[in-house]
Amino acid sequence: MPLDHQDHNAGAWRGRPPHRPSPQLPAFCRSRRPSTVAVTASSLAAMRLLGLLGLTLQLSTLLLVLAGPVPPQPPASTSTITPLSDR
Repeated sequence: MPLDHQDHNAGAWRGRPPHRPSPQLPAFCRSRRPSTVAVTASSLAAMRLLGLLGLTLQLSTLLLVLAGPVPPQPPASTSTITPLSDR
């Protein structure tokens, strides 16, 4: 049986691949609107404060790691004062 008469799923080759539709982009990618973003001074100041807060937390964590573990406390000493009820 010649290849031209076989089922197209059985490996027939007619010189070109089967037609596949090209992928379509989502609608929000196809829009032609210019995208502009407004940046205000207050948003930049808030971003700066947030960055400083993050750096402060990182520095404090680094200092805690460098300080090492907390040494154990010595055992509580016994009192040398005797209560009045024992006299």
